[in-house]
Formats: sequence, C-alpha cells, structure tokens
Amino acid sequence: MSYNVLVIPEDFTKDEHILKPVVERILEDVGKPNATVRVCRDPNFGGIGEALKKDRLRKDVLALYPMVKLFVLLVDRDGDAGREMTISNIETELAAELTQRNGRFVAELARQEVEVFALAGLDLPGDWNWQEIRQEADVKNTFFRELVEARGIKNHPHDGRKKLMAEGIQNWNRIKSRCREDIGRLIAKLTP
Repeated sequence: MSYNVLVIPEDFTKDEHILKPVVERILEDVGKPNATVRVCRDPNFGGIGEALKKDRLRKDVLALYPMVKLFVLLVDRDGDAGREMTISNIETELAAELTQRNGRFVAELARQEVEVFALAGLDLPGDWNWQEIRQEADVKNTFFRELVEARGIKNHPHDGRKKLMAEGIQNWNRIKSRCREDIGRLIAKLTP
C-alpha cells in the first residue's frame, strides 16, 4: 500500500519545485523512501492568509484528499515571529482531527522563505554570509533573485527555482546543516 503525502504550500506555482524534493528527501531520511509525494495544486491558496485558515484547510484539503496519510503544511515565515504560534495551533488542532482516520498533519515554517532551501544546497558567492541569508525576511527578492540573475536563468520556468533546487538537493547534508531550524524540525516531527 502506498504512503500518500500531500505538501500544502501557500502558493504552489513556484514553491512546488522546492518543496517536493525537500519533503521527498526528508521522508527518505525517516525511512519512507517509497512515499508518493504530491504538492497541493487544488486549491491554490495564492497566499499565506488563505493557507493559514483552518476551515479552508479542513474543507478544501483534508476533506478532499481522504487517501492522503500525511499532510505537510510548509509555508514562509516572512519575518513574522507570531506565525510560529499560528502554525503550532493549526498543527495541534488538525493533527488531532486526522488521528480519527489514521492520518497525520504536520506544519512548519521556512525561515524565512522556501527559496532558502535551494540556496542552502548551492555554492554561494564568497562574499555572502549565510546568517544574513537566513535572517533576510524577503530572501526570494534579494539573495535568490540576485543568484538567478547572476546565473542567467531569470527567464527559466518558475524563475529558476526548479533548476536551482535540482542542483541544490544534490547537497542534502548541507541543506540539513544550514537549515536546522526548519528542515531539522520537520525531520524530527516525521521520525517514527
């Protein structure tokens, strides 16, 4: 029987190319290498405000995907320290509801945006400071965009995310060591 996983982003259009490989690698690490990982495209929340509405998650995701055993809500922190409490409350409530159908729900924040996961696996310019990158609330429009432009992939599909993540995921151990606050927490939450 397949172990179906649904990753819930705030907007799949670009985030899916980063989140799918990340969650697949996390599941490999926790002993589920054959899990079927999909990114939620229906609905496309189109932003953080909608993705964090418990009623929408319940009705538009959990109810529509009864075959899913594990739901992973993974959205940007965007420098909003209060978002940890919001995510924790969503996780606690929806996880309790899913135990009735033998499902799991976990939630985590990318600090500060999911694009940092791609950057974490890459060889970066020598004058960049990793701690500055991690603390930048708008990393996709600063460091990520600068790297995309420097590599000449600005016009690639998904603004270069798929290409950079395919390269970055090859350095999975580097991603884990650079992203302990979010990747490390997800690994801990998903370890049996």
